[in-house]
Amino acid sequence: MPGPGASPIRRGWERFDRGLARFEGAFLAVLLLAMVGGGFLQVILRNAFQSGLFAADLLLRQGMLWLGLAGASLASRGESRHIEIDILSRLIAPPWDRRARRLADLFAGGACLLLARASLLFVAEEWSAASRIAGAIPAWALQSILPLGFLLMALRFLAAAAWGRPPRTPAGPPVPRP
Repeated sequence: MPGPGASPIRRGWERFDRGLARFEGAFLAVLLLAMVGGGFLQVILRNAFQSGLFAADLLLRQGMLWLGLAGASLASRGESRHIEIDILSRLIAPPWDRRARRLADLFAGGACLLLARASLLFVAEEWSAASRIAGAIPAWALQSILPLGFLLMALRFLAAAAWGRPPRTPAGPPVPRP
């Protein structure tokens, strides 16, 4: 949480990010439940009735894409729950460790922006090709999570580069700043 002297932009971002995180958490729970239920039903139908749901495997694959990118976006929030290859930060002394972390967040944000652009071009190509998944669903609609997910991650990394992240504890998750 930003302090009382934080800029209106930062307070607005924090409010938006908290709301987005709540939405992402609920979305992930519903999507995971639907995917587990759909996969279980598909197994039962195949084994018991030598049948199955039309295009269930294709839709489960697309669901996994959504699950992965929405989960990665949620993990890249300020608490730093995403996967990090972070050897140097343990060796760098304060205050340089926070500066190095902000620099790493800046590079991660830039990489995510490049990936968002590339995936947007990919989705645009799918749209212009009129590709369909399971013969009915436009491929671009199901693949639209790619640019959206990378853009959300980029925004979160860039916000962390601008305003910093909560400091880490030696053995555990980061502790919130007062």
